[in-house]
Amino acid sequence: MITDGRKTLGVFMNKAGQQFQHTVQTVTQRCARELGYDVVFFFTVGYRGSKNYYDEKEKSIFPFAPVEKLDGILVTPDTYDMDGFRDELFEMLEERVKCPVVCVRDALEKADSFYTDEETAIRSLLTHLLDDHGFRKVCFQSGHKDHPGARPRLGCYQEEMAKRGIPLPPNAIHYGTMWIRDADIAYEHFFGDPDNWPEAVVCANDHMALALIEEVQAHGYRVPEDVVITGFDDVEGAARAWPSLTTVGQDYEAMVREAIYQLHARIQEQEQGVEPAPPQLFRIPGTLRVRESCGCSTTSRELTVKDGMRHLTRQIQSITDREVSQTYFSIELNTADSYEEMHNTIVRKLGDIPHLRDFYLCLFDDENGFAGHITPQVRLVSAIRDRKDAGMPMISFDRSCLLPSLAERPDEPQTFYVHLLHQRENTYGYTMMQFENGKIPSMFYLHWNVIISIALRNLDNQNKLKALYEERRRSSITDALTGLYNRRGVNEKLDPIWEDLCREQRTVCFASLDLDNLKPINDTFGHQGGDEALRTIADAIRASVPEDAIPARIGGDEYLIFMPDCDEDDAAAFCGRFEAYLAERNQNARFAVGASVGTHVVQLGEGIGLDRCVNESDEQMYQVKRRRHAELESHARSFGHTRSRHA
Repeated sequence: MITDGRKTLGVFMNKAGQQFQHTVQTVTQRCARELGYDVVFFFTVGYRGSKNYYDEKEKSIFPFAPVEKLDGILVTPDTYDMDGFRDELFEMLEERVKCPVVCVRDALEKADSFYTDEETAIRSLLTHLLDDHGFRKVCFQSGHKDHPGARPRLGCYQEEMAKRGIPLPPNAIHYGTMWIRDADIAYEHFFGDPDNWPEAVVCANDHMALALIEEVQAHGYRVPEDVVITGFDDVEGAARAWPSLTTVGQDYEAMVREAIYQLHARIQEQEQGVEPAPPQLFRIPGTLRVRESCGCSTTSRELTVKDGMRHLTRQIQSITDREVSQTYFSIELNTADSYEEMHNTIVRKLGDIPHLRDFYLCLFDDENGFAGHITPQVRLVSAIRDRKDAGMPMISFDRSCLLPSLAERPDEPQTFYVHLLHQRENTYGYTMMQFENGKIPSMFYLHWNVIISIALRNLDNQNKLKALYEERRRSSITDALTGLYNRRGVNEKLDPIWEDLCREQRTVCFASLDLDNLKPINDTFGHQGGDEALRTIADAIRASVPEDAIPARIGGDEYLIFMPDCDEDDAAAFCGRFEAYLAERNQNARFAVGASVGTHVVQLGEGIGLDRCVNESDEQMYQVKRRRHAELESHARSFGHTRSRHA
């Protein structure tokens, strides 16, 4: 899809910066390069319970993604813990996807699925607590009730307690968030009643476990001396915590690696026309990590604290540095009043995205320009290739391709991250980023895209205000009936350049026109007929003047035209074209339209004023009008004398 001759895998995943997502990215990239695939990560941002309109709008990634052109898809459904996101993902897979699909860390009915064997993973932890420690007052901190990973872990807890005939205490189960939030609520649930103080709390993941440990310690209690707390996942930092966390490690690397190989096999089957076998479930064993939080392992507290402090210090410094650079990036980008300034700012601030190799900013486009919503056509506005400014190509291309051909690298597989740029009701476009081989974006990648989204909204609002101002300005200098300039418009166009024209002694022409017989037309055909006549003169003027002329209706049935670099011959040619246009029009019209035209050709110089030139052209027009009236009266008298003689 991105590179001719090379297949493309799509990966759908939510949230960056976590261990599982980190592993999916690194292993997928490595295996895809080995197998010769391009990869596109369709990343979204969102957290359960978020009330942000931004998070909700992230669902647009599913209708946007050109899944019809992908050769294979890897999905991670349990990373989508926001309301409705999994439904949108499954609807896309059901209705639009024709290529093979493989699922990681979750079990799908219609796709090969690789996930941790919950039957052996958390059971080993429960066996350790219930049998090795002999605990009976064991509680469980689950995730929200519909979380796909938390449900089987909670089920195993209930089964293991029942298997041993251990009744569940009143405070046995609390439904959490699968994140560090609401640890105070969990603490109150488990430890609010001294008569039901648990010996151990098993948490469905490490984030909730580490947060609960911190909350317990804040209330003056010790882990594991006063209560044992365990987790699940073995996230980065679990071993460095104080106390280090007893947990169950999931072999994400094996999970993702085997999933990619299975996806490759399915793609080959489809390519060869082989009838596919039914979807399979592949269970990956978990590994019990016995550490200090259950009291079974001891480490020098001094060494653990020092190691943790060093790591935390590095993290804080890195975050502080990045936040400062992101702040300045936001300030500079949001002061840009053009796409060119945006591009230049992005080029200057490449250091904010470590290891970024290629960057492409694509905006949705239609016949009216940048659309602000998803469209079939996209325009490549900004390009960076190999960390060098590749300019503003402004290439229009089909959205389903994601990128135009200039982004191809025929000699090596590519991995791109696509992120939609949206704010409130508008979706402006998307970024495509490629990082150096083996590197993946940090969580600041998402922040960077949000800043670009905000800047695009600001620029869009600026452009709308400018367009509104221009519309109002044009209406103030434009005659509403004919679309020509009005007298104010003539002054606005000529005043700024008049002195230069005079200093350069340019030869110019002013033409004054007056519609003939407007009153008889109004009397016979009504004001609609009069308006038609006025518009006809305007059409004749537009068809006859040179491109750089300034034509105006200055009031009633009077018109004024300024023509630069126009001599007597040019003026005569204009009059000829004007008369010819009206003559052709009058052949089949219900009434004839004519006008008296006077021209004043003058070589400008010092002291020559605009009003003087207009007065001269008016006088020429009046002379023409008087001459035509005289000719008509003479013709009428002659016609009357002839009729009288014959009578």
